[in-house]
Parts: sequence; C-alpha cells; structure tokens
Amino acid sequence: MSTGPAPRPDEGTRAAAVLRPVQLLSAAVGMGALMLTAVRVAVDPSAAMPSAASVAVVLLALLVAALLIRRTAYAVPALPPGLPRENAVATSLRVFTSTTTVCTALAEAPVLVAFAVSLALEPQSWLPLLLALPGALALFWLHGWPSARTAARVEAALEAGGARSHLSETLGFGSRP
Repeated sequence: MSTGPAPRPDEGTRAAAVLRPVQLLSAAVGMGALMLTAVRVAVDPSAAMPSAASVAVVLLALLVAALLIRRTAYAVPALPPGLPRENAVATSLRVFTSTTTVCTALAEAPVLVAFAVSLALEPQSWLPLLLALPGALALFWLHGWPSARTAARVEAALEAGGARSHLSETLGFGSRP
C-alpha cells in the first residue's frame, strides 16, 4: 500500500533494478538457515527428544535475536539537513542494504545456535532446529526481507533530523508525505 502516486513505468524499472539486488542478497543469506536444517536432518534422520537445556538455549537465542534486531538494526544515523537528493538517495540505499543484511543475519542466528546445540548437547537431536526455524523465518520475513515496511522504518530513522531520504520512492514503494 503506497502513500504516494504510482511510479511511472521507467521509475518502476529503476526501482526494481535497485531493489532486486537487495532482495537477492537477503534471500541468499536467509537460505542458509533452511539449507543447514535440511542437511542436519538428512545426515541423521533419527531424532531423540531434545533436553530442556537445548530448548531453553534455542528459545533464548530467538529472544536475543529479536531484541537485537529491534534495538540495533534500525538505529541508523539521521541524514544531515540540506543534503543533496542524489547524496541522500545513495546514502539511504547503502544504509538500507546494510540494515537488511544485518537483520537477515540476526534472524538466521538462532538457527546457527540450534545447529550447535543439536550437536553439542545430549541427547543429540535435530529437533531444536525445528524449534528455531519457524521463529527465524518469522524474524526474517518481518525484518530481513526488503519490504515497504522495513524501508519505512529505515526511512523514519534517516529522516529524524529533518532531511529527506527518498528511500521508499527510490525502491518503488511510493513516496512518503
């Protein structure tokens, strides 16, 4: 749902050209969690019930990842007032790509913790991965996938000092008022 006029066809093509690499990077990093889980299950298809400690560590990892994303990933410096549009756009895109990558990595971290737990704590079981994976995918979908919502959060932080970032319109999500 955009708040501004729909982009003209040439703007849409440019926006897709800017957004597509960020989406591909995010998907490539995010696929690691799925692949790691699939390999762990394929290597040892038997699954013992995980220990309470395994479950607790995985749940704690999910909580810490969510808190880190909320507290640090969107904490970006505001653009200085009077910044020319082309500089604001370039800086905004760089910050958005960095933020998206950090959010994706933090969202994937609980799966890496669950993988380590599945091998390190007795009884060894891949079931902690099945606990971590849905939470990690939810974090990825909410914060790691480049969307109008994530762009708006980054844009709000960038524009906190009064400068315009032009991020949403550059990415093809429409302009903010």
